[in-house]
Amino acid sequence: PLPPYVRRSLRISSAFARAQVRGARMHPYPWLNHSAQQLLSLRSHLPHAILLHGPVGLGKLALAQAFVKLMLCENRGGALVQGCGTCPSCRWLAAGHHPDLHWLQPTAADEGDDAVAEKKKRELITVEQVRQAIDFLHLSSHRNGLRVVLLQPAEAMNAAAANALLKTLEEPPQQALLVLVSHQASRLLPTILSRCHQLRVNLPETASVLSWLAAQGVADGALCLGLAGGSPLLAATLANEDYQARRRVLLADLSAAGQTLVFVIAERYAKSAVAEFSQLLQWLQQWVHDLHCVKAAGRVHYHQDFSEQLHSLATRVKLNALLQLQQRLARARSVVGHPLNIQMELEDILLEYAGMF
Repeated sequence: PLPPYVRRSLRISSAFARAQVRGARMHPYPWLNHSAQQLLSLRSHLPHAILLHGPVGLGKLALAQAFVKLMLCENRGGALVQGCGTCPSCRWLAAGHHPDLHWLQPTAADEGDDAVAEKKKRELITVEQVRQAIDFLHLSSHRNGLRVVLLQPAEAMNAAAANALLKTLEEPPQQALLVLVSHQASRLLPTILSRCHQLRVNLPETASVLSWLAAQGVADGALCLGLAGGSPLLAATLANEDYQARRRVLLADLSAAGQTLVFVIAERYAKSAVAEFSQLLQWLQQWVHDLHCVKAAGRVHYHQDFSEQLHSLATRVKLNALLQLQQRLARARSVVGHPLNIQMELEDILLEYAGMF
């Protein structure tokens, strides 16, 4: 499951798109200028399928929505780089529905106590959903224009869904446009990748993002941007006080590096939800990565506010031990959605961590 801060980032991306795409530019974020120009250049020879891909938290969905709005606008033409906002198509989109646009995305997972298998099932885009989208593309347009399917995230398709979509990509109907958004394009079938016009959205330059974060009221933009791996929208969500407080509590415990704390820490997080446990493992991975970076290059990548503690601990640990723990944490992240005893899993990981010192 996606950690809560990632889900918040995706919601922020969509909200910013709805609120700001009416501005002077097609897109709502300054770092998307180049990507937007690449999309606009496709208008004269529109491909039947476009894949926007790149890391989470860059506003790819906002950019896709803005482009779809432009392509469905009935008054587009000339130098217009956004929907006119006044035609029936633009008004339908502003209201949240359009007869020639089909959204294809996983049903949001319930955060209650449902079975893990049921959660995983509903986080997939199924073959039934893809078939409905394909049927939609073969219908006549309501406004004598394009029929558009916006699919995100594309990597959420299961194998049957991906194969069903592939058939349509090979023989697309007339006046049909598929826009795929992916955070992990490497998980898509090579045959799907080869049949889409690919546009990668890269991480922006740090200086421009820090200016944007400051304008959003983010006090410690450099720290949040480091924790977000350079993704601006993720960085904006990581300024959350509760997120930062929980992170600092765990890192203070890790700084002590004593085995006497292992069972206390594990018991504290024993009743964590799956998403919370996933977040905990990510902090641990980042911490171990920072120890590795300090040991090898003398710098901290993620937890910059704990730089002094990391430099102190790095002198007491060997690189091979860090590599082994990184592999152990990667295995734990890969099975985080499976039924397991969180307390026992954490005890095992933290004992290995403490043992390095």
